[in-house]
Amino acid sequence: MTMTRSGAVLPIPARGSVYGRQYAVATDHPQASLAAMNVMQRGGNAADALLAASAVLTVTKPYATQLGGDAFALIWRRKTGEVECLNAGGLAPRRATMEEYAGGIPSNGPRSDTVPGLVDAWFELHRGYATLPMDQLLAPALRLCEEGFPVSKTLARNIELLPGFADPSTEPLKQVYLKGGRTPYHEGETLHLPEMAATLRRILEEGDRDGFYKGETAQLIAKGMAKYGGLIDEGDFEKELALWHDPIRTTYGGCDIYEQAVPSQGIILLEALNIVENFPLRDWGVGSANAVHVMVEAIKLAFADRRRYLADPLVVESVPIETLLSKEHAAMRAKEIDLSRGKEHLPAALSSDTTSFVVADEDMAIAFIQTVFSVWGSRFLIPGTGILMTNRLTGFSTDPASPNRLEPGKRTVHTLNNFMALRDGELVIGGGTPGADFQVQTNLQTLCGVLSFDLDLQSAIDQPRWGRTHDGIIALEDRFSLETRRELAARGHMTRDVGPFNGSGFSQVVASLPQGGWATASDVRCEGLALAY
Repeated sequence: MTMTRSGAVLPIPARGSVYGRQYAVATDHPQASLAAMNVMQRGGNAADALLAASAVLTVTKPYATQLGGDAFALIWRRKTGEVECLNAGGLAPRRATMEEYAGGIPSNGPRSDTVPGLVDAWFELHRGYATLPMDQLLAPALRLCEEGFPVSKTLARNIELLPGFADPSTEPLKQVYLKGGRTPYHEGETLHLPEMAATLRRILEEGDRDGFYKGETAQLIAKGMAKYGGLIDEGDFEKELALWHDPIRTTYGGCDIYEQAVPSQGIILLEALNIVENFPLRDWGVGSANAVHVMVEAIKLAFADRRRYLADPLVVESVPIETLLSKEHAAMRAKEIDLSRGKEHLPAALSSDTTSFVVADEDMAIAFIQTVFSVWGSRFLIPGTGILMTNRLTGFSTDPASPNRLEPGKRTVHTLNNFMALRDGELVIGGGTPGADFQVQTNLQTLCGVLSFDLDLQSAIDQPRWGRTHDGIIALEDRFSLETRRELAARGHMTRDVGPFNGSGFSQVVASLPQGGWATASDVRCEGLALAY
């Protein structure tokens, strides 16, 4: 049990945030956290640490993030108080027309792939923020590929899925991540990735995005796509994928809340905050039936607006972002919430796999998230490269009336999002979580935990968590009180217990301290590690 500053008692582990004067990092894997901290202790800044950690995660958590995936970032500078936003969500291939997908978009395979944006994000961040050469920053990942690394429990569990993949396009994936292409690695066994090491070396030889998007690597991607029926070719790599935008924002709890720009669906989080602001969450208390009910209903309303209006604003000019983020719109939507009964608006989708992390130095904090979307992405690994591709094309709609309809060269509405809350020149909390449509639900609970219920960082992400699934069921960690669970059921919510720490999301968060330095925390539900110095 943990006593909060507001006096509430929560059934969470009795551990607190990690504090440091200069540096902080929280990632979803210990090797990534160590790589980031080592870089900063050797004189690198937060951007240098981010790049080292990001590359390591593509090696140690390939089912969640890989070179063929996407990435988004928010960057806060303490000196200026500004927040910058980088979106590197991949594009639909030039040949990805509605006619080409008249039979629907497959959930996996090379025809579900978008052009990957992660490596473009690396070089965009390196060019604008980093201080160390890229070969030093990719060295930890390269060493793990070449010398091998121990398979974690989580990676072993996901590798066990591979023998069940039957499509011929999954064979290159099996050849890399199964022994002899047939037998899963067990926890603690050593995995080597020589083909991925060769790809990383080609990236370093060029020293810029051309090491991935041109030359031998681009040729191998196009060749693999052609062999297995994919649409991506070398012409799809000519367009830059990492784009700077103004972040979107609202206010809540005395803070300015920043999110990734559209087409990230982080706008759902901001709209949901605007809606719950119309209710006395603090008076109801953390974990109460009223608080959970209102947050669930607010998420449903915000998802309904997302489905109706959201699209790539570079293609669809009529996305009403200002209206969706207005307090007037939120007040109108809040009136639709019946405290005695749940309503149907729009269910959230199934979870996927992603990884997010935070890094901070004396001046800068960065929230970063990267993904291949579903577990093992599209299940298609480019032969000879070690590159696993994302199945993000499935994020598009084939409904011609949808603003998010499939079009060549378009960015789909993207689940990836990071958040930052600023007050009086300080970062009150920043971070993110994996989990597809669960991301905004988890981030809502984390932000309300800190801003509405006065929880510390660690308690905010370890509090009992809920998540609404694609079938309308609210998955509840069984640490919620029996009273809350019974009351939610009485209000018409279908609920399911998922165990004490099996809720959606693996949050990583950071906050600046008024006296200088940082607090950081890593979710107890994952294999992550928070470090500060």
